[in-house]
Amino acid sequence: MNHNSTGLLGRIAQYATALLGIVFFIMIYSGNDTGVDGGLWITYIAMGLSLAIVLVFAVLGLNKKSIIGIGGFLLLFAISYAMADGSVKPEWGITEQASKLIGAGLIMLTIAMVGAVGAILVGEVTRMLK
Repeated sequence: MNHNSTGLLGRIAQYATALLGIVFFIMIYSGNDTGVDGGLWITYIAMGLSLAIVLVFAVLGLNKKSIIGIGGFLLLFAISYAMADGSVKPEWGITEQASKLIGAGLIMLTIAMVGAVGAILVGEVTRMLK
């Protein structure tokens, strides 16, 4: 598929989506609830396709430093998840797994914040000492 045909397909998809959006808008404005469902489906499909395309191009554009960064992020999450407590109070209305994920997110945020503040302090101190 050459560049011209790809651009043509993109324009056709763009106009078709815009046309469907206008149709669903008119349906919603006239009081037909089917337009809401159709509009939501168009949104879901467009979001899914966009996400898939972004992920494909992101994976194709990865270099060694990016892979190391992603690995570090996953390692930080694994450490945070292992440290998290899964205790749940009945009034919270969440599962033990959800509590553990929330705890892991909070621990991960704390570790990242301490690392960022530490990096800023080290940078400023070395700059002052020069």
